[in-house]
Amino acid sequence: MRARYSIALLSIAVSTAALPPAADAVPALHRCDLGAKRPLRCGSLAVPLSRTDLSLGATRIGFALRPRSDRRRPSLGTILASDGGPGYASTAAPYVRSLSAVLAPLLRRRELVFVDARGTGRSEVVDCPSLQDGLIREFIAIGECADSLGPRRIAYTTAETANDLDAVRAALGVRRVYFYGDSYATLLGQAYAARYPSRLRGLVLDSAYPGDDPYYRTLLPAGIRSLGIACRRSPGCHGDAVGRFSRVVRRFHAGRRPTDRLIAFLLGAGTLAPRSYLSLDDGVRRFLHGDPQRLNRLVSAGAVGHGDLGEFSYGLEIAVECNDYPLLWDPRAPIDERIRQLDTATRKLPADHFAPFGRREYLLSRAAHLTNCLTWPAPGELEPPVPSGWRAPRSFPTLVLAGQLDDVTSVAEARQVRARFPRSRLFVAPNRGHASSIYYPFRSPAVGAIRRFLRQN
Repeated sequence: MRARYSIALLSIAVSTAALPPAADAVPALHRCDLGAKRPLRCGSLAVPLSRTDLSLGATRIGFALRPRSDRRRPSLGTILASDGGPGYASTAAPYVRSLSAVLAPLLRRRELVFVDARGTGRSEVVDCPSLQDGLIREFIAIGECADSLGPRRIAYTTAETANDLDAVRAALGVRRVYFYGDSYATLLGQAYAARYPSRLRGLVLDSAYPGDDPYYRTLLPAGIRSLGIACRRSPGCHGDAVGRFSRVVRRFHAGRRPTDRLIAFLLGAGTLAPRSYLSLDDGVRRFLHGDPQRLNRLVSAGAVGHGDLGEFSYGLEIAVECNDYPLLWDPRAPIDERIRQLDTATRKLPADHFAPFGRREYLLSRAAHLTNCLTWPAPGELEPPVPSGWRAPRSFPTLVLAGQLDDVTSVAEARQVRARFPRSRLFVAPNRGHASSIYYPFRSPAVGAIRRFLRQN
C-alpha cells in the first residue's frame, strides 16, 4: 500500500542532519521487496527529461531507501549509490544484496539509497527490443534504437543523471551525502562532484574510470599483463601464460578463425579475476595439447541478447556512450565519412600495442567497443560528464579503488581519476579484478577499505 511519509517520519528514515522539506516535496514511498534481507522503501520523482530543452517533457527517477536499523540514535549520514554499465539498474536484486553486504556494519546508523540512473530499472527504462534481444545485426539495431528514441535520445547523458541524483537528495531532505559508484558510476560520481561539490560528505569511486580515451588504450595491455600475473601467483599454473595465449592467437590466424570472442573473453576477464584468467589459461593449455573443447566453450557465442531489461538496458548503455564518450570520428559527419575517419584513426597507434592481435583486427572488433556509435545520429552540443581540466575542491574526501588484475578499468585509469581529487587516496585490491567489492562482498579486500573510509569520514 502506498503511503506518503510525514515530515516527522521522513526525518527518522533519512538523515536527522537534514532540514525537513516542504510537505509537497516529500516523495511517496512504499514498501518494496528487492530481494534483500529486509524490505526497502521505494519511490520516484518527476524531473525534466532535458534541463536544456523543456519541450521534451518529464521522466521519472526511481529509487529505493534502506532506512538505518538503529532509530534511537542520530544518523551518521546518507549514502547514495548507483551501479555502473552504463545501463545497470541500481535497484536490481543482485546489486541491492551485494552492496548491502559490503556496507552491512555501517547501516545501523546510516541510510542507503539506491538510485536507478535515468533509462534503467525503475527510471523509465530505455527499451530497444531488437538491440536488447540481439534480434538483428547490431549496427542496424543501434540506428533503430536511436530512431525509436527520437529527440529524447539527447537526454541520456551523465550530466543529466548527476542532476537527477541531486534531485533525489533534495527530495529526501538531505543536505549532504556520501556517494558510492562502481565502474561507469565512478564517472557519474565525478560528474556529480563537478556540479554539486557542496552536497558531498565523501565520495567512493570503485573501479574508477576517467572517461577520456576514445581508444580505451589500457584495456588490452592490462588484460595481457593480468593473465601473466594470475598464472604466476597460482600454484596450479606454470610456465608462460602470455606466450601460450599468443600461440593460440597465431593458431586462430593460421586457421582463419575469427578472434573476436577470444578478444572479448580476455577483455572481460578482469571482472571475475583471477579465476577468469586461470580458466582462460586452462583452455589455452588444453587447446595447445590437442583438446579444443574447453577453449571452445569459453569463447562460444553463449546466449543471444543482453538479458533481463529490468536489470540491464543495452539501449541506455549505447545512448550514454554515444552521447558522452569520446569518439574516433566527427559525429557530425555522414556515416561513410565516419568510417573513413575511423580507419585513419586505427593507424595512429603502433601495431605492437595490440599484440598478439593485429591493429585493425583488434580495433575493429566488436569486443573493443569502438564502432558502436557509427550509426548513432550526431548528438549536438551536449554537456560533458566532467569539464576538461576540472579538479575537485578539498571540501570532501575521496576514496579511489582499483583491482590489481582489472583490465575493464585499470589501475592506470584509477591513478588518472585520483589526480582529479586533491583530497583523495588510492586503494589497489591485490589479486582482484573489476568492482571486486560487488562481485566478492565477503572476500574482497576492497570491502574493508570502503568501510574504513566511511567510518573515518
